[in-house]
Amino acid sequence: MMLSPAEDAVKRFEAGASCAQAVLAACAPKWGIDVAEAMRLGSALGAGLAGLRETCGAVTAMAAVMGLRYGNESPMDAQTKAAHYERVRAAIAAFDEAFGTHNCKELLQKASIEKQAGVPPEARTTDYYAKRPCAAFVRFCAAYASADAPSEA
Repeated sequence: MMLSPAEDAVKRFEAGASCAQAVLAACAPKWGIDVAEAMRLGSALGAGLAGLRETCGAVTAMAAVMGLRYGNESPMDAQTKAAHYERVRAAIAAFDEAFGTHNCKELLQKASIEKQAGVPPEARTTDYYAKRPCAAFVRFCAAYASADAPSEA
């Protein structure tokens, strides 16, 4: 049975991928992007952009996937760019409505996890996943980003 992008993203996250890598890798095949490339593209986006605890990596990856569908190719295509920005803002607003914020540090604080910017990533253990709310963020972002993706032929 083939997993949905949302479930695939959670599986990848729970296997050690960062939140951003999980979303990008789960959604990439629908857009003809190699999973290994998606993993490399997402490698610096996790933990709120390279561990800075800013915008959630899953949210950043969601925006990137939406760019594959809606983004402008021409720098002079202001109409497409504006429409794309509006879609991404709507996606972020939906995330904020569901989780209260899209800031990584604030999301973790809501789960009583205090993480400072720039600290090395923690070992991915059973305890790590038990306390982390991130699987829900990954699921939401992969589902939202892939909702309008073209079906596989």
